[in-house]
Amino acid sequence: MEEEGPMSCPFCGIEADGDYQIMLHLETVHPEDGESPFVVKDDASIAALMSLDDEKDDRYANCPVEGCGEALLLTELESHIEMHEEEQDSGDDQSSRSSKRLKHEPPIEAAFDTKLSHALRNLEDVNERLESESPSSDRQAVAKATWKSILKMPDSSSKTAAPSSSKSNRRRLGKSELGPHAHEKQMPSWLVKLLQEQDGAIKSGVSIDNHGNMRKVRWRRNMAPGIIPVLEQLLEQDVFVEFAYLCDPAVRHVSKLKREGGFCGYRNIQMICSYIIGAESQGYEHFKGKIPSIFDIQENIEHAWDLGINAQGRIETGGIRGTRKYIGTPDAQAMFCCLGIACDAQGLKPKGNSRPAYDLLFNAVEQYFVNGCADYNPRVRCTSLPPIYFQHPGHSMTIVGFERKVDGSKNILVFDPMFHDSSHVTQLIGLRPFILKQPAEDVLRAYRRGAKYLKKYSEFELLKLTPPPKPKPEEDAQDSVA
Repeated sequence: MEEEGPMSCPFCGIEADGDYQIMLHLETVHPEDGESPFVVKDDASIAALMSLDDEKDDRYANCPVEGCGEALLLTELESHIEMHEEEQDSGDDQSSRSSKRLKHEPPIEAAFDTKLSHALRNLEDVNERLESESPSSDRQAVAKATWKSILKMPDSSSKTAAPSSSKSNRRRLGKSELGPHAHEKQMPSWLVKLLQEQDGAIKSGVSIDNHGNMRKVRWRRNMAPGIIPVLEQLLEQDVFVEFAYLCDPAVRHVSKLKREGGFCGYRNIQMICSYIIGAESQGYEHFKGKIPSIFDIQENIEHAWDLGINAQGRIETGGIRGTRKYIGTPDAQAMFCCLGIACDAQGLKPKGNSRPAYDLLFNAVEQYFVNGCADYNPRVRCTSLPPIYFQHPGHSMTIVGFERKVDGSKNILVFDPMFHDSSHVTQLIGLRPFILKQPAEDVLRAYRRGAKYLKKYSEFELLKLTPPPKPKPEEDAQDSVA
């Protein structure tokens, strides 16, 4: 049997390594009706239609906590400092935390306003799409139908297409959207060295097991494994939790290095990749067992833009290679699509005076875990689901779970890349069972984001991996016999 070579586009001849990539190229560069569902318009990214004037973007303040180095929107500063307190002293009593907290009263006009991508807004908006009026050429339609038949791709002819719109000049984004380093050509050399030498660096230490024995351990300071099983036991010990869901335990909590600044989007991509690698999910072979570096991620996104996947990102940013410019959901989506990793982006924004955005978020996340749960009997329900890339204006995190408390309140459970796990958590990694001396609620606070935090935002974005189901062992056996 001949070995298959690279696949080439029937229109322009460009070569791609696999089925998924060539179909993405066809959909983005040679769409049937002149409008591609993968190439979003001017309003296609969370930052693209920011109503802030770049002349008025002095809305950032440096975190006062030593070693942080994060440039924050003023509206985020107080909650950011609170999370530092949780990071350092999970077991402190509430009065101690309150006495240490720095109070900041940012002016209301400093709020970070944004308009979400219409292309990503597939919740409550599906009925607004109209039939495109521009017919496709017979040659192109026949060629694409042939390719779809060969690749067993679903036919999109029955789906409604987005309305065609006149092309307008996409503008270059500024500090309001890309962060305080929006215009830099290259990040400083000291930061390049820091990321190359310290990101994922292995450290050694001593841990005590359940029997009181000391053992040597090695770990990556900012890429902590084994946090999900600890959260499972903490949730079990929290008497105020009615039920909770958790994602696959393969995901690592990837956090920032001291003084690195704002690479949150990259850190969340790394967390998603840690799941893909650990669970051997779709596309894991691309990473060769190693979480990609920030520089690797930049190269992947740039390559995706080269292929026409969410390519407006290059126009809006001027390119991200070697810089500290912020990235968002469309850029993460571009990277995963480029690697042939199936994913689904979703925008959440209420219509009119309906329920708040955080209500839509809670509903979407809970439904995600409900649909992927195999056993609803335990109070804490562990799943094999991927974590979720979560974006709100000004920051992004990785959703690893969901909980409802006995009083009816809800929380998403997150790994926040801005913060490390506290010693109260890391010392419990690998221990099973354990009993906490302080209330579990105090330790879990750093991972919870509820209505109090989320009500500041009117819209959110989610990016979920949608890998094909793994074949059952019986199916594998039948295939091998056949």
